[in-house]
Amino acid sequence: MRAALYVRLSRDTEESTSPERQRAACEALCEARGWSVAAIEEDIDVSGFSRGLDRPGLQRILTRLADFDVLVFFKIDRLARSTVDFAEIMKIAETQSVALASATEPLDLTLSMGRAMAKVIAVFAELESDTIGMRVSSAHEHLRREGRWTGGRVPYGYRVIANPDGAGRVLEIHPEEAKVVRAIVERVLAKESLLTIAADLSASDIPSPGHSSRQATGKRSDSKQWYTGSLRSLLTNPQLLGQVIEDGKPILRTDGLPLVTRPPILDMDMWQALQDELKRRANPGDRRREGTSLLRGVVYCKLCGCRMYTYVAKGRLRYRCIGRLKKRQSGNAIDCYGVSIAGEGMEDHITAEFLRKFGRLPVVRMVEHVGEDFRPQIRQAEEALGDLEKDRYDRGLFKGDSGAERYAQQYGKLEERLAALQERQRHATPAGVEAVPTGKKYADLWKAADTAGKRDLLLEAGTYVEVAPSKKGGPKLNTDRLALYFGEDGRIRRADADGKDVEAVVRENDARDFGLEAM
Repeated sequence: MRAALYVRLSRDTEESTSPERQRAACEALCEARGWSVAAIEEDIDVSGFSRGLDRPGLQRILTRLADFDVLVFFKIDRLARSTVDFAEIMKIAETQSVALASATEPLDLTLSMGRAMAKVIAVFAELESDTIGMRVSSAHEHLRREGRWTGGRVPYGYRVIANPDGAGRVLEIHPEEAKVVRAIVERVLAKESLLTIAADLSASDIPSPGHSSRQATGKRSDSKQWYTGSLRSLLTNPQLLGQVIEDGKPILRTDGLPLVTRPPILDMDMWQALQDELKRRANPGDRRREGTSLLRGVVYCKLCGCRMYTYVAKGRLRYRCIGRLKKRQSGNAIDCYGVSIAGEGMEDHITAEFLRKFGRLPVVRMVEHVGEDFRPQIRQAEEALGDLEKDRYDRGLFKGDSGAERYAQQYGKLEERLAALQERQRHATPAGVEAVPTGKKYADLWKAADTAGKRDLLLEAGTYVEVAPSKKGGPKLNTDRLALYFGEDGRIRRADADGKDVEAVVRENDARDFGLEAM
């Protein structure tokens, strides 16, 4: 019989299961059975648990099974670390009439009883692997709770240093990278697009989050190219608050709130403002495509109150009302013939009016000082409650009676903390609000913004334009056809035209932090 020998080791450091010992045991079995060794394949420093069947040496054997009569391995856990993987290998081998043989386990896998026993052994091998994984994970979590760094990708804005208080390593703020992060946040809060920020960072030759110059260990990209995706990932990473992340989620304290063991790069006020701004941009109702028309969602028909959209006629951009078509499709009475107007001239006129009214005004960011404001902590506790519910009901954690008990205890502590914070908020001294200058004017933002960014500025300023029918034709724009509104008046008119709650717009206007009307 022709035998293929398979050897696997996760780390080439264990004497008990060294590659040499595995090969010697497999060759001894072949010699005792009278089998000839036709091939030997090895997977060294390859995990059978994480790689599954995707191992180079194993794949070379599986693709050549027709050349062998038996596959020999040291122990079942060298061949597969999960019952599913072992069963799959057995199935593949059976289709090629290839037997499986363990050099150290008394199994005859040509019989049904032997195959059943092999599966039982594979179950215990999988259990052993899970136990090792749990021990390693628990050890890592313990070190993280003590503030130690356990390796992996270094979060942008931090660097690895020797632990000044003892053994191991810890993270500290990287001054240059932290400065970059805060500058990015300031620009986002000043309504600059992520595309513009990424382009500026790439042009400035600042190392990107994946650049190898900031990595303590491991092979990383040397690219200094920034992308909007990497920017959004960086800006939504709670590690900027000093939180400790494991498997993509913050490690929680016993009260259910995130564990913080390192100095934060952003304070809670700036973090919440940043997340609100990113959430606003990601809202499907507010998302606008890049490169589309400047005045989409800004200009409306005076006759029927419908929005006007762009089209191209004889190579020129125009805006027209489609209210006639919409009402015909819905069966309503038609009260509009489709007002149309030249796009370029109208866009230039509205741009000039916007810059005349707002261009010289300084851009400010309204910062709410915490004082006795417990709302950030309330919000954090509410998010922790939501994550805890997802852990149990969506992700299937907290299984069994003990899991349900741990879930109930943790949930109860979070509810108690949330109730206490809400009670303190009811009696808290109102927090103060300060307008922090950004050093820029709205004309600067307009000049640097792309089409979508300029449209954002118009909408944030409450710009609303009504277009009346033309009384006479001609190549020159008749500005008398345009009625421009800004601020609260414009927002109310747009909400009314879109069928939204006007009272809600009034209440929102009172709490706005954009600062245009306040200047």
